[in-house]
Amino acid sequence: MSVQGFWALACHPGKTYSQIVSAPFRIAMASLTETIKENKRTSITVNVDDKEFVLCTLIPNKIEQQALDISFVEGEEVTFAIKGENVVHLTGNYVFNDDEDDDDIRSEDEDSDEDFMKNLPPGMTQEQLQEYLNQQGDSDDEIDSDDIVSAEEVQEDEEEEEEEEDTDEEDEKPVVNKKRVAEADSKQQSVKKQKVASNVVPVTKEEPKKKEQKKEEPKKKEEPKKKEEPKKKEEPKKKEEPKKNKITKLPNGLVIEDVKTGDGVSCKAGQRVGMRYIGKLTTGKVFDKNVTGKPFSFLLGRGEVIKGWDIGVAGMKVGGERKLTIPAALAYGKRGAPPDIPKNATLVFDVKLLSMK
Repeated sequence: MSVQGFWALACHPGKTYSQIVSAPFRIAMASLTETIKENKRTSITVNVDDKEFVLCTLIPNKIEQQALDISFVEGEEVTFAIKGENVVHLTGNYVFNDDEDDDDIRSEDEDSDEDFMKNLPPGMTQEQLQEYLNQQGDSDDEIDSDDIVSAEEVQEDEEEEEEEEDTDEEDEKPVVNKKRVAEADSKQQSVKKQKVASNVVPVTKEEPKKKEQKKEEPKKKEEPKKKEEPKKKEEPKKKEEPKKNKITKLPNGLVIEDVKTGDGVSCKAGQRVGMRYIGKLTTGKVFDKNVTGKPFSFLLGRGEVIKGWDIGVAGMKVGGERKLTIPAALAYGKRGAPPDIPKNATLVFDVKLLSMK
């Protein structure tokens, strides 16, 4: 997941702009301003690790803007400068990557399905598989041994029928034979199904008794269920776990804790937002707050507030609440803001978004 915020810098001739990158950012565009002093070309340069490079060269009335794709990572010391007489605006965005391993999780159901297929007898047809599945679905039902017809019994029935056929009249033979052939075919198919069933799930006459015993076993297991009842009373404690706030730690040290998710769309850079807030030091001392009266408003992502706010407020919804733990590099830095905020101070803000336009 990536968190992005607007980044911009206006470079004037004769000035240099140096910084140690505290948050990774990307330059996407360089363009001249509306007011042109000279029609000569103007170059924008960057100095990285004591080496100077030309990002691009702009010429009025010919090349007044240039698309770029240049990224700077945290910790780099960079210096931007202009060679020429025109002002150049650099624009882009902050980019932070929250690395999370997205491992492919294999469900237990898939494992059990594979184990089930591996344990099937080889060469089983679709019809045999369906018969086996039906028997598995009815595994809790008792099997009546009287309903099972052996192959020998079927053969005896066929022999008796053949004897009866010899005693019948000749005119009735075709009709009787068709009926008995059909009955013999159905019995043979039932024998085949029983053989398949016997290959997959061996059945003996003693099995019904065993299954009757198995059915009696759950009665003995009713006592442990009474002992497990106190565990059900403890379930409300587990339900409290989802109330934990979502915490996002960015590479630049900013910690965003979502206390409450608001409603509607998320706020973006360039929108004017109205906020309530309480600012504290890590010691708990409150140095500033806005909890009543007119909400504090500012343009998000335009540098009107400290960087920690521009980054931490982005993405909030109306009614949403967050806790921002902002390192000194994204707040007031080494100098602080005397007398309330000391040097190199980490700040903690409880913020709530009231409105956005």
